[in-house]
Amino acid sequence: MKTSQHFVRRGLLGAFVVLLSACTTQSGPTYTVRAVKTPGQSAHVFRVTCEGLVSSTRSCEAAAQKVCAGKPVTPVQAVDRVRRGAAMGDPRELTFTCGAPPQAPVEPPAAQPQPVVQSQPAVASIAQRQVLLQGSANFAFDSAALTPSARQELNRFLDVNREARFRRVTVTGYTDSQGAHAHNVRLSEARARAVATYLRTGGLQAEHFATVGKGAAEPVASNATAEGRAQNRRVEIELETA
Repeated sequence: MKTSQHFVRRGLLGAFVVLLSACTTQSGPTYTVRAVKTPGQSAHVFRVTCEGLVSSTRSCEAAAQKVCAGKPVTPVQAVDRVRRGAAMGDPRELTFTCGAPPQAPVEPPAAQPQPVVQSQPAVASIAQRQVLLQGSANFAFDSAALTPSARQELNRFLDVNREARFRRVTVTGYTDSQGAHAHNVRLSEARARAVATYLRTGGLQAEHFATVGKGAAEPVASNATAEGRAQNRRVEIELETA
Protein backbone atom coordinates (compact mmCIF):
# COMPACT_ATOMS: atom_id res chain seq x y z
CA MET A 1 0.00 0.00 0.00
CA LYS A 2 2.77 2.41 0.70
CA THR A 3 4.41 1.51 -2.56
CA SER A 4 1.41 2.53 -4.68
CA GLN A 5 1.01 5.90 -2.95
CA HIS A 6 4.62 6.74 -3.65
CA PHE A 7 4.15 5.98 -7.35
CA VAL A 8 1.18 8.31 -7.68
CA ARG A 9 3.02 11.20 -6.11
CA ARG A 10 5.88 10.80 -8.53
CA GLY A 11 3.55 10.80 -11.53
CA LEU A 12 1.89 14.06 -10.51
CA LEU A 13 5.24 15.72 -10.06
CA GLY A 14 6.32 14.67 -13.58
CA ALA A 15 3.15 16.18 -15.16
CA PHE A 16 3.69 19.52 -13.44
CA VAL A 17 7.24 19.85 -14.79
CA VAL A 18 6.08 19.20 -18.37
CA LEU A 19 3.38 21.85 -18.04
CA LEU A 20 5.86 24.36 -16.64
CA SER A 21 8.21 23.77 -19.52
CA ALA A 22 5.41 24.34 -21.94
CA CYS A 23 4.57 27.74 -20.31
CA THR A 24 8.20 28.71 -20.42
CA THR A 25 8.31 28.01 -24.14
CA GLN A 26 5.17 30.05 -24.82
CA SER A 27 6.46 33.02 -22.83
CA GLY A 28 9.81 33.22 -24.63
CA PRO A 29 10.57 35.77 -27.40
CA THR A 30 8.48 34.64 -30.39
CA TYR A 31 7.51 36.55 -33.55
CA THR A 32 5.41 36.23 -36.66
CA VAL A 33 6.43 37.74 -39.98
CA ARG A 34 3.94 38.54 -42.73
CA ALA A 35 4.33 40.10 -46.18
CA VAL A 36 2.25 43.24 -46.67
CA LYS A 37 1.00 44.63 -49.94
CA THR A 38 0.97 48.41 -49.86
CA PRO A 39 -0.44 50.47 -52.76
CA GLY A 40 2.19 52.67 -54.34
CA GLN A 41 5.07 50.86 -52.61
CA SER A 42 7.40 49.09 -55.07
CA ALA A 43 9.67 47.56 -52.41
CA HIS A 44 8.69 44.42 -50.47
CA VAL A 45 7.02 45.34 -47.20
CA PHE A 46 7.05 43.07 -44.16
CA ARG A 47 5.30 43.18 -40.80
CA VAL A 48 6.69 41.45 -37.73
CA THR A 49 4.56 40.90 -34.61
CA CYS A 50 6.43 40.11 -31.40
CA GLU A 51 4.70 37.98 -28.78
CA GLY A 52 5.59 36.53 -25.44
CA LEU A 53 6.16 37.85 -21.95
CA VAL A 54 9.80 38.73 -22.56
CA SER A 55 9.27 40.21 -26.05
CA SER A 56 10.08 43.88 -26.63
CA THR A 57 10.77 46.40 -29.33
CA ARG A 58 14.30 45.04 -29.56
CA SER A 59 12.87 41.60 -30.27
CA CYS A 60 10.94 43.03 -33.22
CA GLU A 61 14.03 44.84 -34.47
CA ALA A 62 16.12 41.67 -34.17
CA ALA A 63 13.49 39.71 -36.08
CA ALA A 64 13.43 42.35 -38.81
CA GLN A 65 17.21 42.19 -39.13
CA LYS A 66 16.99 38.43 -39.60
CA VAL A 67 14.43 38.89 -42.37
CA CYS A 68 16.53 41.53 -44.14
CA ALA A 69 19.63 39.29 -43.91
CA GLY A 70 22.22 42.04 -43.57
CA LYS A 71 20.40 44.75 -45.49
CA PRO A 72 19.42 47.93 -43.67
CA VAL A 73 16.01 47.82 -41.97
CA THR A 74 13.84 50.79 -42.92
CA PRO A 75 10.86 51.15 -40.55
CA VAL A 76 7.57 52.14 -42.17
CA GLN A 77 5.19 51.92 -39.22
CA ALA A 78 5.29 50.87 -35.56
CA VAL A 79 2.19 49.93 -33.58
CA ASP A 80 2.43 50.56 -29.84
CA ARG A 81 0.24 49.38 -27.01
CA VAL A 82 -1.80 51.79 -24.91
CA ARG A 83 -2.17 51.77 -21.16
CA ARG A 84 -4.34 54.27 -19.30
CA GLY A 85 -4.83 56.35 -22.41
CA ALA A 86 -1.10 56.72 -23.19
CA ALA A 87 1.33 54.89 -25.45
CA MET A 88 3.63 52.53 -23.58
CA GLY A 89 6.65 53.31 -25.75
CA ASP A 90 7.26 49.62 -26.48
CA PRO A 91 5.90 48.81 -29.96
CA ARG A 92 5.32 45.10 -30.57
CA GLU A 93 4.38 45.36 -34.24
CA LEU A 94 6.81 46.75 -36.82
CA THR A 95 6.20 47.28 -40.52
CA PHE A 96 9.43 47.64 -42.49
CA THR A 97 11.27 47.25 -45.77
CA CYS A 98 14.72 45.87 -46.43
CA GLY A 99 17.34 48.17 -47.88
CA ALA A 100 18.01 51.90 -47.75
CA PRO A 101 14.94 54.08 -48.30
CA PRO A 102 14.64 55.44 -51.85
CA GLN A 103 15.93 58.93 -52.27
CA ALA A 104 13.22 61.44 -52.86
CA PRO A 105 13.62 63.15 -56.22
CA VAL A 106 15.26 66.51 -55.88
CA GLU A 107 12.95 69.14 -57.20
CA PRO A 108 14.73 71.85 -59.15
CA PRO A 109 14.49 75.20 -57.45
CA ALA A 110 11.44 77.11 -58.46
CA ALA A 111 12.17 79.86 -60.89
CA GLN A 112 12.18 83.15 -59.08
CA PRO A 113 9.91 85.72 -60.64
CA GLN A 114 11.94 88.36 -62.33
CA PRO A 115 11.19 91.91 -61.35
CA VAL A 116 9.19 93.71 -63.95
CA VAL A 117 11.25 96.56 -65.28
CA GLN A 118 9.07 99.48 -66.03
CA SER A 119 10.09 101.05 -69.29
CA GLN A 120 10.95 104.63 -68.78
CA PRO A 121 9.06 106.99 -71.02
CA ALA A 122 11.22 108.76 -73.51
CA VAL A 123 12.28 112.11 -72.19
CA ALA A 124 11.32 114.83 -74.61
CA SER A 125 14.04 117.20 -75.61
CA ILE A 126 13.89 120.49 -73.80
CA ALA A 127 14.47 123.48 -76.05
CA GLN A 128 15.51 126.85 -74.69
CA ARG A 129 15.31 129.78 -77.09
CA GLN A 130 16.83 133.15 -76.41
CA VAL A 131 18.07 136.22 -78.22
CA LEU A 132 21.84 136.40 -78.34
CA LEU A 133 22.44 139.54 -80.35
CA GLN A 134 20.05 142.35 -81.20
CA GLY A 135 20.51 145.82 -82.66
CA SER A 136 22.88 147.55 -85.04
CA ALA A 137 26.10 147.27 -82.95
CA ASN A 138 26.75 143.55 -83.48
CA PHE A 139 27.70 143.41 -87.16
CA ALA A 140 29.29 145.78 -89.60
CA PHE A 141 26.90 147.33 -92.11
CA ASP A 142 25.61 144.75 -94.62
CA SER A 143 28.19 142.28 -93.29
CA ALA A 144 28.42 139.11 -91.18
CA ALA A 145 31.59 140.22 -89.38
CA LEU A 146 31.15 140.31 -85.60
CA THR A 147 31.94 143.53 -83.81
CA PRO A 148 33.86 143.62 -80.49
CA SER A 149 30.57 144.35 -78.73
CA ALA A 150 29.04 141.18 -80.22
CA ARG A 151 32.05 139.06 -79.18
CA GLN A 152 31.73 140.38 -75.64
CA GLU A 153 28.08 139.30 -75.50
CA LEU A 154 28.90 135.88 -76.90
CA ASN A 155 31.73 135.40 -74.39
CA ARG A 156 29.31 136.01 -71.54
CA PHE A 157 27.02 133.36 -73.00
CA LEU A 158 29.94 130.90 -73.23
CA ASP A 159 30.93 131.50 -69.60
CA VAL A 160 27.41 130.74 -68.38
CA ASN A 161 27.24 127.47 -70.36
CA ARG A 162 30.84 126.35 -69.94
CA GLU A 163 29.94 123.04 -68.19
CA ALA A 164 26.72 122.37 -70.10
CA ARG A 165 26.36 119.87 -72.90
CA PHE A 166 23.57 120.13 -75.47
CA ARG A 167 22.11 117.72 -77.96
CA ARG A 168 21.48 120.32 -80.64
CA VAL A 169 22.23 124.04 -81.04
CA THR A 170 20.32 125.98 -83.68
CA VAL A 171 21.37 129.55 -84.51
CA THR A 172 18.86 131.66 -86.50
CA GLY A 173 19.61 135.03 -88.10
CA TYR A 174 17.08 137.80 -88.90
CA THR A 175 17.16 141.16 -90.68
CA ASP A 176 14.77 144.07 -90.98
CA SER A 177 12.51 144.51 -93.98
CA GLN A 178 14.78 146.89 -95.89
CA GLY A 179 16.49 145.42 -98.93
CA ALA A 180 15.66 142.57 -101.26
CA HIS A 181 14.23 139.42 -99.76
CA ALA A 182 16.83 137.07 -101.21
CA HIS A 183 19.66 139.33 -100.07
CA ASN A 184 18.24 139.53 -96.55
CA VAL A 185 17.95 135.73 -96.34
CA ARG A 186 21.59 135.27 -97.42
CA LEU A 187 22.76 137.97 -95.00
CA SER A 188 20.83 136.57 -92.06
CA GLU A 189 22.16 133.05 -92.73
CA ALA A 190 25.74 134.33 -92.96
CA ARG A 191 25.38 136.10 -89.63
CA ALA A 192 23.94 132.95 -88.06
CA ARG A 193 26.95 130.92 -89.31
CA ALA A 194 29.34 133.52 -87.90
CA VAL A 195 27.75 133.25 -84.45
CA ALA A 196 27.64 129.40 -84.53
CA THR A 197 31.32 129.23 -85.53
CA TYR A 198 32.32 131.60 -82.72
CA LEU A 199 30.39 129.55 -80.13
CA ARG A 200 31.76 126.22 -81.37
CA THR A 201 35.36 127.40 -81.38
CA GLY A 202 34.78 129.09 -78.03
CA GLY A 203 34.02 125.74 -76.36
CA LEU A 204 30.23 125.38 -76.40
CA GLN A 205 29.59 121.62 -76.20
CA ALA A 206 26.90 120.25 -78.52
CA GLU A 207 26.38 117.13 -80.60
CA HIS A 208 25.14 119.12 -83.56
CA PHE A 209 25.17 122.76 -84.68
CA ALA A 210 22.64 124.09 -87.21
CA THR A 211 22.22 127.52 -88.77
CA VAL A 212 19.15 129.09 -90.37
CA GLY A 213 18.64 132.43 -92.16
CA LYS A 214 15.07 133.79 -92.21
CA GLY A 215 15.63 137.32 -93.49
CA ALA A 216 12.86 139.71 -92.49
CA ALA A 217 10.46 136.94 -91.42
CA GLU A 218 9.03 136.79 -87.89
CA PRO A 219 9.62 140.40 -86.86
CA VAL A 220 9.46 141.19 -83.14
CA ALA A 221 8.76 144.90 -83.70
CA SER A 222 7.47 147.24 -86.38
CA ASN A 223 9.76 147.87 -89.33
CA ALA A 224 8.20 151.32 -89.72
CA THR A 225 10.57 152.87 -87.16
CA ALA A 226 14.33 152.81 -86.72
CA GLU A 227 13.95 151.40 -83.23
CA GLY A 228 11.71 148.60 -84.46
CA ARG A 229 14.04 147.74 -87.33
CA ALA A 230 16.97 147.56 -84.89
CA GLN A 231 15.08 145.02 -82.76
CA ASN A 232 14.31 142.91 -85.81
CA ARG A 233 18.02 142.72 -86.73
CA ARG A 234 18.88 139.92 -84.31
CA VAL A 235 20.39 136.48 -83.85
CA GLU A 236 18.55 133.88 -81.74
CA ILE A 237 19.85 130.58 -80.37
CA GLU A 238 17.83 127.47 -79.54
CA LEU A 239 19.41 124.94 -77.16
CA GLU A 240 18.09 121.37 -76.97
CA THR A 241 18.98 119.11 -74.09
CA ALA A 242 18.08 115.40 -73.88
